[in-house]
Amino acid sequence: MAENEFKPGFRLSMLDILVLIAGLSGAWYLRNVSTELSSVLLFVVGHFFYFCNLSRMSRIPELIWGACFVTIYGGGVFYGIVTVTEAFVISFIITLVLTVLEVRKPSYHGVFWSKINPNLEAWFDNKNT
Repeated sequence: MAENEFKPGFRLSMLDILVLIAGLSGAWYLRNVSTELSSVLLFVVGHFFYFCNLSRMSRIPELIWGACFVTIYGGGVFYGIVTVTEAFVISFIITLVLTVLEVRKPSYHGVFWSKINPNLEAWFDNKNT
């Protein structure tokens, strides 16, 4: 997307479709190997879709979520501090917090932007003139 082109709301690129296909195929394969790994892959791919295509979250919150998930799941589950379910719940709560913070920005341009951020067009025009 060109920086000076106003295209808020849902979006879906060919790369997004390829990532979704790869993730879903990997989860389908892993379901017979390990349902836990299959669930983790679906959870991460679902968040990728949500962050990139629905909420259109900026890069820093995406990276914060990724670091938190790796820490909570990778360290917490591995060392027995949290269960897999608890890791998912905590990560989902982090998603909700990041979403609330994102939709409060004057630059929010994800789904329902016209209801949540009706001044987006003016903000965009001001930023790009």
